[in-house]
Amino acid sequence: MQREFAVARTTARRALRRLRDDGLVYTVHGRGTFAGDSDAVAAAPRSTPAYRQIAQEIVEPIRQGSLAPRRSVPSEATLVQRHGVARETVRRAIAVLREEGWVYTVPQRGTYVSPPGNWPRN
Repeated sequence: MQREFAVARTTARRALRRLRDDGLVYTVHGRGTFAGDSDAVAAAPRSTPAYRQIAQEIVEPIRQGSLAPRRSVPSEATLVQRHGVARETVRRAIAVLREEGWVYTVPQRGTYVSPPGNWPRN
């Protein structure tokens, strides 16, 4: 909403709150805000969280060799824009990859593919 209507984050949040209060939209924690009947989405099976999908999108090219060891992975900003998610969601995906050994981060420089010896053994 911020980008589309060129408004401040606070304004966008207030607008969503107002729409929610008026019963025009509803929010499902971890999934987003939707227009219409909340029963349809609430009853739908929960899909893979966005941060897991982003992490998997980075792991595949590492496994295939198109993201080579010691080469940078896409930036936070690139991943935020590509997936339309919050920066915190991307940070969580990178944290998972770091914990699993797929990547390492150099402060103020970026995140890079780890050497194959650090990758999980599955």
